[in-house]
Amino acid sequence: MKSCIKKIARGIGNVLYNVIPLFDDSKKEWFRKLTLLTALFVFVGSSVYLLDSLVMQPNRIKASTQTLREWYRQDMDTNPDDIPDDGTVVYPEGMNEAFRSLYRRNQDVRGWLTFKTTGDDLFGGAVDNPVVQAADNKYYLNRDFLRKTDKAGSLYFDYRNDLSAGGKNRNLIIYGHNLNSGLMFSRFNLLAKSNLDYARRLTTLTLDTLYEQRTYKVFAVMIVNANAKEEPVFNYIQTDFTDQQFTQFIEEIKKRSLYVFGDVDVTADDELLTLSTCSNKRETHLKDGRTIIVARRVRRLENPQVDTSKTQINENVLMPRQWYIATGKELPKAYQ
Repeated sequence: MKSCIKKIARGIGNVLYNVIPLFDDSKKEWFRKLTLLTALFVFVGSSVYLLDSLVMQPNRIKASTQTLREWYRQDMDTNPDDIPDDGTVVYPEGMNEAFRSLYRRNQDVRGWLTFKTTGDDLFGGAVDNPVVQAADNKYYLNRDFLRKTDKAGSLYFDYRNDLSAGGKNRNLIIYGHNLNSGLMFSRFNLLAKSNLDYARRLTTLTLDTLYEQRTYKVFAVMIVNANAKEEPVFNYIQTDFTDQQFTQFIEEIKKRSLYVFGDVDVTADDELLTLSTCSNKRETHLKDGRTIIVARRVRRLENPQVDTSKTQINENVLMPRQWYIATGKELPKAYQ
């Protein structure tokens, strides 16, 4: 046993001797050891980062999201809430009882978004989350539902949207992170390259607000550049419009959509839902791009079914100006 310990100690000593610079080492040996140490630190740092982003973070998010789903969908009689209702929380009049447990924990909750695609779910069940709202668009950028610091953040509404009972919004906007784990809105980037099979899996999504359930039909998938220093930015997060501006806004979205959703028409009387996340540079060639899915609310008495065979690649899609420069393609007339 002692000899084994001595061998291990001797081995560790040899490693340290060959890695740690010593006073009597030559300049060449110092340089070699410093280079080796730097490489070692980079390796360890990268390994820790990958372990956190690809293993620890996904497991943490999945566990916390599952808990949130249980709070939202629990049977109040058979699965009593672990936080007693002591009467200090004032619930909004007319609030759906399904939100009671979530609202008790965070009064910033404003809805629940569920977006599952047809067939083999393109998003892997990742989009089935509560949506919160703060007084600005930064608060939940790096905070989870319980307001704890978390770089994965939360899904959250634009602060300008009105989520009160009877609130009217021509363009509801929800932001979500693009994570290495593939959670939140990350998988939207699978649509960033024209892939008709993927696009035809997009039909409808549901948004339960505190007061009602809404269904939306997808009608656009866009890539935009958010870097105003490189080109004029298309302002897809507008919330206030005149009728004429809204009609033009819809047309600008359609021009930029990678796909034509032929079975979904959009008019100036419709309400939009915009889902936004950061783009992957390798697919979009943009350093500060956004991948965006836009849907319009299903109208009263309208059939919610979508004929996906009418979804096609948009052969005349208008990409960001920087995309043409990065790919070496000719600029369209819109940028000339």
